[in-house]
Amino acid sequence: MSTVVLHTIDHGPVEFECPAWCIGHHWQMGRDIGRNDITHNSARVKAVAQTEARGLVPVLACRISWAPFAELVPVVDVEVDVQSSFPAEDIAHVARGLRTAAMRLERMAGEAIRMRGEIR
Repeated sequence: MSTVVLHTIDHGPVEFECPAWCIGHHWQMGRDIGRNDITHNSARVKAVAQTEARGLVPVLACRISWAPFAELVPVVDVEVDVQSSFPAEDIAHVARGLRTAAMRLERMAGEAIRMRGEIR
């Protein structure tokens, strides 16, 4: 774990410990944030479908996120992105990508639940 200090608009400098899975807070530094905006994020996990007509098509991006001053436990941020028309021949590929996405999402949820035990 590392210690980070972020300057907030409502509480001034706030010092806190980052969990090992946090990718850092450089994206929040130098911004006008409140203490409740301080957020730990994990690396993003993605899933794609390899289609013949469109090549690689993103279907999912997710990560664990936790705003320790606003949320009791880590949550899972989910972005599902399959808004397109596909030739019928590619639907099996899209379905395979969605099954992979579901497995990764379930693993991510399990990890977030496991982390709850570390923060209590």
